[in-house]
Amino acid sequence: MRLETTACIILASGFSRRFGAKNKLLSPFKGKPLAAHCAALAAALPVHTTLGIIQPGDRAMADLFGSAGIGLMENPKADEGQGASLSLAVRHIEPLPVTAAIVLLADMPFVSARHIETLVNQIGESDAAASQHNNVLQPPLLFARSVFPQLRKLSGDRGGKAVLNSLEHVEAVEMNAHEATDIDTPEKLAEYTGN
Repeated sequence: MRLETTACIILASGFSRRFGAKNKLLSPFKGKPLAAHCAALAAALPVHTTLGIIQPGDRAMADLFGSAGIGLMENPKADEGQGASLSLAVRHIEPLPVTAAIVLLADMPFVSARHIETLVNQIGESDAAASQHNNVLQPPLLFARSVFPQLRKLSGDRGGKAVLNSLEHVEAVEMNAHEATDIDTPEKLAEYTGN
């Protein structure tokens, strides 16, 4: 498998309820909006196509991803959760000549290109490759095309991990604590920004 035949999906349509009314993905983080870090990583990967899934009418996120050259899709069922977003993305990329899909979360700013390349190199003939930290499988995830039908059936908040847990052959790729960081609470954001 090669990056050039892989699609990259960025999930960015969540509601960040722990952040209140504020869109955490637009929060300043090390000199730019939080989601811009993931967008920069995705834009630098030599993949076949990159697709960001955003909330309907979210102009700020559309501009952020658009300026990075990332394709956009609004999720009309964003309130249903991550499963609905991933299903929508897979339906969009399935007609393309891609052999796999990388799934990134927009609130993970420290993931490196090297880690993504390791996922791609490790998947081999397996159904998926998953990042692993403290013996827990987590995003970023890489799914082989053979798994697309299962991803397409996702709904609600059952995301990629639900499919991952049903697969027989999954490669685990160790991820260090720094790269595994996701900014999921205001406290975690403050820990890194000092605000």
